[in-house]
Amino acid sequence: MRIHEFRRAPPATPESGPSPGRPRSGLPPPPDPTGPTFDIHELWARTGSAVRTGLPRAFRVCATVAHVRPRRQGNYDLDLVPTHGFLGGNAPVVSARIGAEACARIAAALERPFDPMELEHRDVTLTCTASWLSDARLRLNVIAVEPAWRVSEAELERARILDGLRRAGLLEAQRQLPSPDHLARVSVLHPPGQGWSDIAETLHALADASHLRVDDLACRFDGPGAVPELIRRLDEAAKLHAGCEDRGLVLLVRGGGSPARALDSREVAAAIGTLTVPVVVAVGHRTDAATIADMVAWASLPTPSEARHLVLTLLDDSAARAERAWADLVAALGDLERSSHRAGIAGCETVADAAEACLEAAERRAATAARALEGGLERTLAVLTARERTACAAPDRPAAWPEGFVRLTDAAGHPINGLEAAVGPVNVTFADGRTLAVAPVAPLDPTIH
Repeated sequence: MRIHEFRRAPPATPESGPSPGRPRSGLPPPPDPTGPTFDIHELWARTGSAVRTGLPRAFRVCATVAHVRPRRQGNYDLDLVPTHGFLGGNAPVVSARIGAEACARIAAALERPFDPMELEHRDVTLTCTASWLSDARLRLNVIAVEPAWRVSEAELERARILDGLRRAGLLEAQRQLPSPDHLARVSVLHPPGQGWSDIAETLHALADASHLRVDDLACRFDGPGAVPELIRRLDEAAKLHAGCEDRGLVLLVRGGGSPARALDSREVAAAIGTLTVPVVVAVGHRTDAATIADMVAWASLPTPSEARHLVLTLLDDSAARAERAWADLVAALGDLERSSHRAGIAGCETVADAAEACLEAAERRAATAARALEGGLERTLAVLTARERTACAAPDRPAAWPEGFVRLTDAAGHPINGLEAAVGPVNVTFADGRTLAVAPVAPLDPTIH
């Protein structure tokens, strides 16, 4: 960070004479071996006074605005970093604030509306004053902004990487992967001791209960060799999930505060984009900037704790789907049983209806036969009655008989109705009334052949 127009404090007025404790030779007295004693409040006050005295009343600062956060009452907080692109973990970060009155003055100077969010990821020159906060932090108060700001080199490099990933089809590849319906395996890539402790206990408990398989893949997110190490771990995770990509999840977790330059690497982003397993990046706190890996991954979460919550949510959703499937199966079986019962009842009813119809038809046929028999009997009785009446009315007149038949009578004129009566003289009477006397008939002896 460079500070322009640095003005030193005016020199002190020369003393008119040596101090009482100073020797006349002009040399300062030997230092007090114990030194002065301060309490915290006095030390704080003297340090703040030294900062205010060492810095001029107003000065210009050239820096890159890393973040801009809106505050209450129209104020904005800025995080200023050196204009050196991607930096190491020891790069200084200075806080600055733009108040509502300063925004109005800057808008008047620019002759247009001004939004401090325009300064994010920009190299700017700010006119500031310094203040010492109660928590022992230095804060710059911005009172003016020079209009000649430009996009920072770090942001330009990020834009070039994102454009290359978009052209290769890797920027949205992870977002198109479906959510794991039945989560069975989770691979966790993490730096040692950073963020892993927030979720390790929960994941190990799930693994011990056989709900989940957990792969602990420790690797660095920063420092020399972090990029190839992270890519190697991603390749290992891809091999572990081979054949069950739709039931797996890869987590990149790390606590906030420490750098994660490997996650801004083009190579790491490309490795994430080519994975067919959903990758979740849960790095840092909500105030940390999104990395390129956050933009490429299937999901980006602000903390490792929310990654743990995501795993539990996926498991709960899987269990709920299984319960719904079981309930649907039970309901389908119940419907099948009820429909079968209804079909059986309907079949029985159909058979009963057919039997009843057959019985009714038989009853109708029996009734018809009975009526026909009754009619035949009535007609037969009528004929017999008529014949008796005719015989009674004209006993001397023989009754008519069918043509071709003869009537046999004995000598007394009585009808012969059996062979036993056809003995002696027999008279044969024809239909036309002619009578023929037959010689006496001898009885048949059955012993003579």
